[in-house]
Amino acid sequence: MQLKPFFDSNPLFRYEEFAEYMRNRGVTRPATWKQELSYHHKVGHLLNIRKSLYAVKPTHDEAWIDPYLIAAKATKDAIIGYHTALELHGIAYTTFNEFQFITKKLTRSFVCENQRFRPIYAPKVLIAQNKTEICVDVVKRERVPIKLTNIERTIVDILNRPDLGGGWEEIWRSFDNLTKLNLDDLVDYALLLNNSTVIAKVGFFLEQRPSHLKADDFYIEKLLRYIPKKPHYMERNKRRGGKYMEKWRLYVPDEILERKWDEPNVENI
Repeated sequence: MQLKPFFDSNPLFRYEEFAEYMRNRGVTRPATWKQELSYHHKVGHLLNIRKSLYAVKPTHDEAWIDPYLIAAKATKDAIIGYHTALELHGIAYTTFNEFQFITKKLTRSFVCENQRFRPIYAPKVLIAQNKTEICVDVVKRERVPIKLTNIERTIVDILNRPDLGGGWEEIWRSFDNLTKLNLDDLVDYALLLNNSTVIAKVGFFLEQRPSHLKADDFYIEKLLRYIPKKPHYMERNKRRGGKYMEKWRLYVPDEILERKWDEPNVENI
């Protein structure tokens, strides 16, 4: 069977996508699908990256497999998120060799071409409400549609899990690259997570934005209704130090408030 059209338009694909292609062409036996995949893998046309995930072997030795595609196809329900989403949105301060994807599947991290691919379990509140794909964009890479969290959800998710954003310096330097925000998406998603600490962090973040990106009082008041009743820390694993921001009942690390990573003013040295 002629499979070149499928391989040409799917440089990286899952077994389920290949099965659908075969069914649409009248080939309905799973044994036949597996035989075709086995043959093309054996003759070197395909690379089997992990169970159910295949890549069309690049035609040039120096070519590489797009790691963002691998992350986006790592599981059937994979959504690129956290710092990897920042990278794809073009606002990450630095790029990492770890690629993060959100999934409801219990699956392990894996390594491909010296790069780590890390599954992040979707927030339970989204799974319970069947809303794991809320605030998700679909974009194309190498003609392949992939899913990633939009900028607004990415911000909230990283404020919720700063360990997945590369630390506060990386997070805040990345956020400095923002040029616009959909405040309705940002605030509504934060409230959907139903986590008072996250809501406080989002409110604090909004008040740190430059004047052209600051939120109207409407959004600030909306968030203030749901902040913690007692003081909380921005990092759940670092419950010491920082400055207390009474408005948000939040202890904020000094490095954020003082922007300790900023270059000194040479004129004042």
